[in-house]
Amino acid sequence: MTAMKNPSVEHGMTLTELIVALALLALIVGALASALGVGVRASAAVEERAQQGDALRTAQTTLRRYIAQARPARWRAGARERIGFEGDAGAVGFTAIMPPYPGSGGLYLVRVALEESGNGRALVLRRVATAGERQDFDIAGAPDATLLIDGVAALRWSYFGQEDGAQKPSWRTDWRGQRHLPRLVRLDLQMRDPAAPAWPPLVIALSLDEDPR
Repeated sequence: MTAMKNPSVEHGMTLTELIVALALLALIVGALASALGVGVRASAAVEERAQQGDALRTAQTTLRRYIAQARPARWRAGARERIGFEGDAGAVGFTAIMPPYPGSGGLYLVRVALEESGNGRALVLRRVATAGERQDFDIAGAPDATLLIDGVAALRWSYFGQEDGAQKPSWRTDWRGQRHLPRLVRLDLQMRDPAAPAWPPLVIALSLDEDPR
């Protein structure tokens, strides 16, 4: 007589079925972990780009604030008078009146140039107070320094104005020994990281010159 099987009796999983289930579970967990990792990396990349964009805007705002305040201080070189402003393709120096906050106010010599840093090269603004006794911008070691933006690959300053003896204003890559300030100062800058936000050309109008020629 054949014994009848009880349909209510449940059979457990076989070893093969258990292995397959564990393998599927591992695949699902791995996929979820990978998706989570991609999401975290994407979020970190977005945050980094936002920070780089903020740094870029802060640097440009600082440069506008300083360079727009360049003053036509007069320096003498023998019998010749020249303006207290010197610029070439790599750096720019000028005199400016700084407000008393956050440091001491008054007339300053200001120089903006590239300097070596831990991330390659950085655009740095240095300044020293002056009472008019100095007539040069050799202030590379001045302790009053502001790091504007790090990781710079290359830059170029240019100047628009009418140089002494010229018939009309034009752009040039140096402004030295002139008797008047340039009308405009432009900075083109390239970041070392190709993924960093692009630096749009920065053109600054100088706000004061007693003779606009």
